Amino acid sequence: MKRRISILLTLVMMVSLIPITSFAESNFDKELKDAIIKSKKLFNIGEEYDKFEHNINTQDGETYFYLNWSDSKGKNGSIDVGITSDGTVVSYGKWKPSYQESKPKLPKISKEEGLKKAKEFIKKITPEFADSIKYIEKPELLNIYSDVYDYYFVRVEKDIPYYINNIYINVDNTTGEIRNYYANWDKDMVFHEVKEPISLDKAQELYKEKIGLNLLYKFSYAGDTPKPYLAYGQLNTNQCIDAKDGNVVIWTDYYHLYQNDCCGYGVSEEEKSLNPSEEEAIQNITGIISQEEAEKIGRDILKLDSKYKIGYISLYKDWRNDDVYYWQIEFMEESEMDYANISINAKTKEVISFYKSIPFEEGKKPKYDEKQSLEIAKNYIEKVNPDKLKNVELRIRPEMEKISSQNSYYFEFIRKIDDAYVEEDGISVRVDAINGEIVEYNLSWYNGDFPSKNDIISIDKAYDILFKDIGMELKYVTPMRYDDRNNKKEAILVYGLKEDKPAIIDPYTGAILNYNGKPFKEFKAVSYKDIDNSYAKDKINILAQYGISLPGEEFKPKEKIIQKDFLYLLLKAYDPYIEFLDISIDKLYNYLINESIVKEEEKNPNKIVTKEEGIKYIIRALKYDKIADITEIYKDLFKDTKDIDPKLKGYAAIAYGLNIVEGSNGYLKPKAELKREDAANMIYNYLFNGN
Repeated sequence: MKRRISILLTLVMMVSLIPITSFAESNFDKELKDAIIKSKKLFNIGEEYDKFEHNINTQDGETYFYLNWSDSKGKNGSIDVGITSDGTVVSYGKWKPSYQESKPKLPKISKEEGLKKAKEFIKKITPEFADSIKYIEKPELLNIYSDVYDYYFVRVEKDIPYYINNIYINVDNTTGEIRNYYANWDKDMVFHEVKEPISLDKAQELYKEKIGLNLLYKFSYAGDTPKPYLAYGQLNTNQCIDAKDGNVVIWTDYYHLYQNDCCGYGVSEEEKSLNPSEEEAIQNITGIISQEEAEKIGRDILKLDSKYKIGYISLYKDWRNDDVYYWQIEFMEESEMDYANISINAKTKEVISFYKSIPFEEGKKPKYDEKQSLEIAKNYIEKVNPDKLKNVELRIRPEMEKISSQNSYYFEFIRKIDDAYVEEDGISVRVDAINGEIVEYNLSWYNGDFPSKNDIISIDKAYDILFKDIGMELKYVTPMRYDDRNNKKEAILVYGLKEDKPAIIDPYTGAILNYNGKPFKEFKAVSYKDIDNSYAKDKINILAQYGISLPGEEFKPKEKIIQKDFLYLLLKAYDPYIEFLDISIDKLYNYLINESIVKEEEKNPNKIVTKEEGIKYIIRALKYDKIADITEIYKDLFKDTKDIDPKLKGYAAIAYGLNIVEGSNGYLKPKAELKREDAANMIYNYLFNGN
């Protein structure tokens, strides 16, 4: 079934949680009417859409109307429009019902034609944006199951990007219609021009001096459990260099120390023969303290009396450390004015986190300043986690000052192993500056092993790679302001790292890594230089656009194809979502055997594939093999039917009926050895004829 991606619905759900200011004094009825009339005219919304709903929100002095049209009979689907009171369209979505299974099909318009339609749409509905955007082409392969092209534009001011403002749009690759549009745009943004910005070389020098790369232990979440990997990267990714004076600019903050909760698994009490992994699970859960003991520890640490009742208590398994369990307890004071929670290691009784609300006491003044509060925080860590204090470093981030106030101070300590920071590990503490109590504490700590730091490249080599292969660019950013009363929208010119590649460098090889610690690769379609004389040239090129290709610049169309290469192409066509980076032969065959496309006894990677064998694998991929196995129901379609393996007669008949294979003067030639171009032809026909 086709899925509808409704950005508008998400927006409506978000904004519906925001208190709406009083509408009584404003002319919202007229503005709503104008929004409806403009939207219907702009998007040609006719009487067939006989149901109408709307939502309204005001935020930062701007009024947004979210409009939805649908038809009561369910035939035409729906249209969503987000529009401001001044008539600026911020979102649009059109959805049509489809009750058929999604199948691969060739687009009827090219991606270049789709881009042209996207630009025309932007110019039509928001002409004020059209001259201030730049299309960002992302190297990516087409998806055989997608019926849209996606396009991404960023705002530019005098050709300098402002990535915070952008437009996402997708176009139906069959009809050319716009399916979804979303614009994130600050209308009153003031861009500060710098007549003589510092040079790129100077910016790189200042980056090394004031921001810099660090050795980091990052975590990959590609497998069943998180796995640490070592890399050179920027610890504080929200920092860049002011293009005017070379100072550090802080422009956003997405990083927080956190402890994710995860549901644990129960253990069966029934005594049966247990396998090793089951035995390990039993051992891991042995020694967990009782709920009553956990409650007592929580009350003692938080200093809670009987007026605090348990609102919630749960035992759960740590998602990063497989053998660790936590008790999570929430307490509520009888008047429900005060609240506290705590998380405790269910075996070691170590405190993982807690929070206690700070009651407001009028007239009380802070007794402890920031320096004194920091000492209180350190003393507390030394008391509850003496072995960890020596392995953390105070992290100074100006943006975290917002979390502190005159009545409390918030401190972050990041874990450090020798000279490498552990990105997601550390301790945070909040100190009540009035009475010196710890009112908030969080510990995040990975217990597994970390990769070695032996034989790594120098930091100077890492900088060479950073500036050469990733690079810095001039861009506009919105600086973080610490005075909440300053509502002025302004963007300043900075030098920052380019955003088209991850700024993560392998410390062993110098390669750029993706966020899972694997070599970063841009998924570009292969362009073969040796297929001009192949009868399957066009089909080979189309398959390559979808990533269904063999490695290298040469396809070698006239060479015989061996089993592992045929199955590699078939697997790419069969499952476009599987990870193909450096896939091994064993993984290839294990996957295909599990999918019943190949049988264990058929595995022969270097065997040349015959036509009937290729047909067999394709029919199994289509899941028609059970029907194909009923051989007696099929006619003799070819003059050389007798040459077909009797067990594959039905396979050949189905493939012929679906135009996956063709005869030649009435002959199939089932024993003919396939060339690479023949294989491409068959797999193309499997995708766009057989499915």
